[in-house]
Amino acid sequence: MRKIKFVAILLFSGLTVFGQAVRDRNVIPVAVSLNQVLRMTITNGGNIEFVFNSIEDYKKGLSSEAASGSANPATSLGFYKTDFTVSSSTRWELIYGAEEPTFLGTDNPAVTFPLNNVGFTITNNSATRTFEAAGSPRGTTATASLFSTATANATQVTALQVYPGAAPLIQDNNTIKANAGDELDNSFTLNWRAGTAEKNTVVPANSMNAVKIIDQNPSPAPDRYVVNVLFDLAIN
Repeated sequence: MRKIKFVAILLFSGLTVFGQAVRDRNVIPVAVSLNQVLRMTITNGGNIEFVFNSIEDYKKGLSSEAASGSANPATSLGFYKTDFTVSSSTRWELIYGAEEPTFLGTDNPAVTFPLNNVGFTITNNSATRTFEAAGSPRGTTATASLFSTATANATQVTALQVYPGAAPLIQDNNTIKANAGDELDNSFTLNWRAGTAEKNTVVPANSMNAVKIIDQNPSPAPDRYVVNVLFDLAIN
């Protein structure tokens, strides 16, 4: 009888050992590093120079496209373009403006040339981005990604302004569809012009000099006038 009890005790002890839970624990650290991507690339037209060689140039001005709002169409179509792209992992804004309040003569730095004799329009080259409607407040259209006060959302010419300008040249439209993206999403062209006397009918303060260069009084002195235009890309 004692032998049987002893065997039974051993059997129950064995069952108890087999019934214990067995597990092991390991830890694998997982990290996500979000590095800010913010890059503007000028792919063409990093140096713009207008050369007035004829009375026709002085009368009509020079432009990369037909001048809207001008009494005479611009000449030299297809030239004076700056192509650039923006790659950003977050919403961004592009601030721009001339380093000096006027163009300065290279032969005689004492002579100046008003900035508003030069202007540009913006062309949006992206198939995935759109500007807010002209004249609409920022964020009116939920599907629009871009906003530009100076150019009335890429519909008007704007005169060259001193840095940093009255408002960002391009920014996001403050909607759920932000302007973050790569160079295919954010591709633009600045269409430069000089002496075309074009109006900005939406933001009149951004209009170019209303007087053609040939009619300006006093007449600008012959010289090569230069100014650096800064483009500052920042997180919005």
